[in-house]
Amino acid sequence: MMESETKHSRFGKLVDEVGACRKCTRMCHSARVLNFSAGGLNADLFFIGEAPGRLGADETEVPFHGDTSGRNFEDLLSFAGISRNDVFVTNAVLCNPKDDNGNNSTPTLAEATNCQPFLRRQIELVNPKIVVTLGNTALRTVAGIELHGFSLSQHVRTIHSWFGRSLIPLYHPGQRAMIHRSFANQRSDYQFVAEQWRRLTQERRKSSGVTRPDVMAVALYLLASRGAITYFELHKLAYLTEYLHVRRSGRRLTSAYFIRQKDGPYCTDLQIDRIRRADGSIRVFKDEGKLCLRLGSDLTPKLFSDRPEISDEARKAADEAMQRYGDKTDSELKTAVYLTAPMRFLLRREQSSKSNLYNAPIDFLAAR
Repeated sequence: MMESETKHSRFGKLVDEVGACRKCTRMCHSARVLNFSAGGLNADLFFIGEAPGRLGADETEVPFHGDTSGRNFEDLLSFAGISRNDVFVTNAVLCNPKDDNGNNSTPTLAEATNCQPFLRRQIELVNPKIVVTLGNTALRTVAGIELHGFSLSQHVRTIHSWFGRSLIPLYHPGQRAMIHRSFANQRSDYQFVAEQWRRLTQERRKSSGVTRPDVMAVALYLLASRGAITYFELHKLAYLTEYLHVRRSGRRLTSAYFIRQKDGPYCTDLQIDRIRRADGSIRVFKDEGKLCLRLGSDLTPKLFSDRPEISDEARKAADEAMQRYGDKTDSELKTAVYLTAPMRFLLRREQSSKSNLYNAPIDFLAAR
């Protein structure tokens, strides 16, 4: 209780200091947008925008609220299942910079530098697990707190260690940024943030059971055929094997449960711990930052005899999947799976219902 009161009073003092600041001459008549509407002082997610908007926070004094950027931001949070109650929202510059015509203007380097100590103190006080920068100004500003080499174009929707926590660069939710990053892509960006947040803040459940034999037979065949395979490729090729068989025969090949995630189909039966328990010879390693799998060389006769046998129809579908898609890059493979009928069916449902269908089951038969 005492610690919370101390944090509360420290934040109140910071708000007063921001209110008294007059360092930036062109913003002396703008509101100082830092107050308790920013969010919880123990929030694990900390969003940093550019500056309060003329028609938004400069009037409402609530960061990212009241204008188009604010509506987009709140819609993106909602889509990803993130409550505004769970986040702290601020800006690199805490006052609205206007041009000579009274319109929103990009903060100068000097203005961002003037506000940088305030931003650092906010981060240190809230002590979030994840900091999300929204746009170039925010990403450049945090480099003044702790140096980094990240750029928005190259590192959007990636997670990195920074200043004793994790940093995720995203595009700004304003309309101008939508030219470079569509709203659909930004939805996926916020879903990524939600996944990282839950991964870092919640205890991961231990997977129970092992992969079912019919699914494992396909996975082992893919592994044996490829020599080594990335975890990403395994899920996509297993999906395409299932898809090609359903398209040819009109019935499911395996009992695998596939769901839609941001990078395409994910097979719950091929969760890494489950397949390792199903076959102790599988080796997991990293190559150029990618999680990979291969079959170990220390195979005993018992391991061979215990392995599920692949059916002829499964082998035929797997061979076709590898022949068609085995040489594609991750990006090409992701595009290929999203162009299949089951995935397009899900996307149409998502668009028509305006709902978030991440983690929804993939129905191979309904989409034929």
